[in-house]
Amino acid sequence: MSKLYVVATPIGNLNDLSPRAAQALTECDLIAAEDTRVTMKLTERLGVRKPMVSCHRHNEDGRAPELVSRMLSEELTVALTCDAGTPGVSDPGQALVAAAWEAGIPVIPVSGPSATVTALSAAGFDAREFAFYGFLPREGKALSEKLAAIRETNIPVAVIYESPHRVEELLKRMCAAWPGACVCLCCDLTKKFEKLERGAVEDVLDRVRANPNAEKGEYCLVADIRDVPLPARPAPERRPEHALLDHLLAGETLAEAAAALASEGFRRNDIYRARLALDNLLNGDDEEEE
Repeated sequence: MSKLYVVATPIGNLNDLSPRAAQALTECDLIAAEDTRVTMKLTERLGVRKPMVSCHRHNEDGRAPELVSRMLSEELTVALTCDAGTPGVSDPGQALVAAAWEAGIPVIPVSGPSATVTALSAAGFDAREFAFYGFLPREGKALSEKLAAIRETNIPVAVIYESPHRVEELLKRMCAAWPGACVCLCCDLTKKFEKLERGAVEDVLDRVRANPNAEKGEYCLVADIRDVPLPARPAPERRPEHALLDHLLAGETLAEAAAALASEGFRRNDIYRARLALDNLLNGDDEEEE
């Protein structure tokens, strides 16, 4: 009977390959890999040779139905891998997993290393509640808007991925959006040159700027934003009818209320229509239809 193993692989240190992952890669009939060259390093380490096909971001929509068809017709057991970490989590794999479910093929997760969980464990923040956002928008305005939206969720801890050549810009935007936030910036987790920086986001930005090797490696950032002030929201625009009624309820005459609205910047035509609307609402239509 065909089945699909979703195999988490090391995020850097090959010694983190779990025994279950090794067993799945050894026993499967076929490996669907994000990059066959990367996964081949694992199979060579295990001393096994398996047929492989690529299943990456640019071909998975077409590759998934092809693989599922083969799995059903040939009763294949397939192991799905990405380059590092867990398939489908900011990595390819979701399309094949979804297609397997739709075809009635058993899906078997093989847990293992995760940059998100590894970074959270080292950050020292209260992460009983956190949100994972993966890679944020690249364009500056969209990035700032996303950071503001993340704060407005009131979820206290955020986990974000970033590429090395954009990490400084991300931290700069965070300084503006989340002043004083405590962050833990993790680079090349589990690898030889693993580096973690923890502190106020402004201090971590200074350390990144001072590091000549900052544009190397892959970054996972954990931010504790529970004490960051919520973004100021613009006051809702008042309708002239509401503004006029507020002044009337405060004891002003209709003429006084109209003059107050004019001083507040409401247009003359809008004030006139507001007066008519309120007059109709309060007094009704005195004319009777014949």
